[in-house]
Amino acid sequence: MKHPNLIALLLVLFCCLPLEAQWRNPADTAGRRPVPATGFRATQLIAPGVLMGSGLGIHYLAHDSWDLAVKNKAQEINAKYPLPRVDDFVQYAPLVMNLGLVWTGVPSRYDFWDIFIETALAHAVCGIISGPSKALFHTLRPNEANYQSFPSGHSSFAFTGAELVRINYGWGWGGGAYAVATYVGMSRIWRNWHWLSDVLFGAGIGILSAQAGRWLLEPVKSLLGLREFRRGMAVVPSWDPYSGSLGLSFACTF
Repeated sequence: MKHPNLIALLLVLFCCLPLEAQWRNPADTAGRRPVPATGFRATQLIAPGVLMGSGLGIHYLAHDSWDLAVKNKAQEINAKYPLPRVDDFVQYAPLVMNLGLVWTGVPSRYDFWDIFIETALAHAVCGIISGPSKALFHTLRPNEANYQSFPSGHSSFAFTGAELVRINYGWGWGGGAYAVATYVGMSRIWRNWHWLSDVLFGAGIGILSAQAGRWLLEPVKSLLGLREFRRGMAVVPSWDPYSGSLGLSFACTF
């Protein structure tokens, strides 16, 4: 097989695509999910707190008994069943789902532009936390490539997207996005780029960042004067039967 990475990526993305072929304007509120309160709630910190706390606990208190043990077992299995190097690409699948599902008729919490702003804020928070943390903890990778192991950036990015999918489309789609994010985290351990503690802490950062994107959405829209701003957009695919070429018709109102 000449292109196992590409084939594996296409399979993952295919599993994430909706089966319905209807194309709709994301500004249409007919397919909108009920919007619950967007403010901060302490319960929203439970999942990221448990994951980040577990990562820190293993990192400082159980490195030999957990990190090393998981690494050794993963490498033992990897020697027999090596994973294709697709985690560098698959980490973007939840992000693509979050921004793309709204165009396919799947009921969403917000319209596309709100989802876009929320996603940008969430990933900004993720980068602000994840990047400096690598320098702060200065942890050697299990493959000894460098000292940027803790936390896992791939995991934090993938779990940010997965939690955004859950927030905007519910657990039906969020469960699939979380499965993809979990695969990304496991593959980082399997391929010897990260410790278990790195992945757990990174996953916690991702979930926390997605929640932060939701908390910041309305304040940022208000600050920038976007609260009453509305844009409509329509994208219609077309096909020329004579030339066999595909095309798109695009319209946008401000």
